[in-house]
Amino acid sequence: MQAKGHRGATGTKRRILRAAAHIVNTAGVLALTLEAVAKEAGISKGGLLYHYAGKEALLTGMHDYVMQGFIGGVESAAAADPCEKGRWTRAYATTTFAQLAGEFDLNVAVLAAVATNPALLKSAAGHLKELQARIGNDRLDPAVSAVVRLAADGMYFNELYGMSLEEDSREKVLNGLISLTRRDSL
Repeated sequence: MQAKGHRGATGTKRRILRAAAHIVNTAGVLALTLEAVAKEAGISKGGLLYHYAGKEALLTGMHDYVMQGFIGGVESAAAADPCEKGRWTRAYATTTFAQLAGEFDLNVAVLAAVATNPALLKSAAGHLKELQARIGNDRLDPAVSAVVRLAADGMYFNELYGMSLEEDSREKVLNGLISLTRRDSL
């Protein structure tokens, strides 16, 4: 998962990651070859290999870019929230919803790539478990924090399956979830 505005990769690396995402999203993860990515990115295969030593390194780079962006987005949103109670839950929800308007195509590609590499799946699960632990210690009713987190995840997966809500409806859902975090219980 990746937050809008993440700046963790250089311009060339980001162009390579976006090219890889485009290939995965349009032709499938099996079509992802170094040659295809280099061509799509408009660089030589040697230029691609300078940044990513092989296909596994490229997949890892895509995963890391998305996860670092998402985690960084959640941490930034939590740090900026003046209300300590529920801040991690709100940060998780707002960052998840923000990524739907950002580089969501990279998220889709990473999920496809993770399916082919169990180590990346384990890494992603580890990062998300850390965030879940923070949410679980957010001084909210555990049911409230779980409902908000699961609803945000549901919105994310709805988007993956092409079942998007209109932007104004999405905003209303997010506002409803945020309001739950400002109450003591369901």
